[in-house]
Amino acid sequence: MFYSLRSEVVEAIRDYKYLLNRGYPQKASLDFVSANYRLTQAERALLLRCVHRDSDSEAIRRKTVRDLSRLELVIDGYNVILTVVSAIEGLQLFLCDDGFIRDLRSSYVKDFKTPKIMEAIKYLVKAIDILNTKHIFVVLDKNVSWSAEHADFMKSTYGIDVVTAAKADIAVIGSGKVISSSDFVILLKSEKVYDLAQFVVRNMVSNTEIIELWNAFSRSHSDSKLPPAKTDESI
Repeated sequence: MFYSLRSEVVEAIRDYKYLLNRGYPQKASLDFVSANYRLTQAERALLLRCVHRDSDSEAIRRKTVRDLSRLELVIDGYNVILTVVSAIEGLQLFLCDDGFIRDLRSSYVKDFKTPKIMEAIKYLVKAIDILNTKHIFVVLDKNVSWSAEHADFMKSTYGIDVVTAAKADIAVIGSGKVISSSDFVILLKSEKVYDLAQFVVRNMVSNTEIIELWNAFSRSHSDSKLPPAKTDESI
């Protein structure tokens, strides 16, 4: 993991977004800029997860809910929980061009047995109480071996409605409620979205490093019309 953006990465972000906005295929564009700027695997992952077509990122910003009071929230369980776990572990997070935070840890190295998942769940429950939601519903990926144990923990300890689903993304999108996830496809397909992980990380997890990608990118792309993200930064 890297701890600052090289100038080459900022240039790669600019070129990658330009190609996406011009309609070039995502993979071909990513392959080109990755090779041209000799990006590391982590830097390539940063572009893939955090840089999108302006039309797509702006669409997500427009549907982002700022106030959850008396609203029903469906949480893409492991997506949100593991982002918070990354913050607890001191891993670097990035505020992406759609206003959502993401880590760069690949799914295959995520430890679903770590007790920090339970710690992250406690943070989420506290945040939900503060945000005064009408009702929450958590969807966990049934294919994760520990999903049954995590579901039982949330149900028995906090009385949360939890379901395990073989296709968690479909279950989340199909709910028709406000969705909390950082999965870009889920965000695009949902009607209303909220970044619960960002609220938790900014307000409850100390010493978290969040690189605001917009600030880095805007220095080399000052003519962009995309506004800085408006996020819930304080309780």
